Amino acid sequence: LLQVFTHSGGDFMEFEDYLNMMSVLSPSASALAKARWAFKVYDTQNKHILDREDIAKVIQDITTSEGDTDDKLNNEELRVIVDNVLKEVDLSGDGYITYEEFVQMASASQEFVDSFKIILN
Repeated sequence: LLQVFTHSGGDFMEFEDYLNMMSVLSPSASALAKARWAFKVYDTQNKHILDREDIAKVIQDITTSEGDTDDKLNNEELRVIVDNVLKEVDLSGDGYITYEEFVQMASASQEFVDSFKIILN
């Protein structure tokens, strides 16, 4: 998150960066704003696309408990899930998800909008 939300991409966050991050992660932020920033979070190599490797990393990150490798998906399970994600989101059929395809999918998904937030109590 620091690399995405800091102007410098460094190891610390300035107050303006923090405010920007909190506004995007607030429940009242638009679906489009959330989708834009989520793409940047998932595009860890800054390739401007999400390829099979990026998708697999996101799936592993959200399905594996921290430090618990017993929950890790096996290669075949992971391949099937990545194939299904690409089938649903890769509208052009070129084998990766573009920014435009991602934003279209994420903006239309209430589940995505509801999950890409931080609630402070």
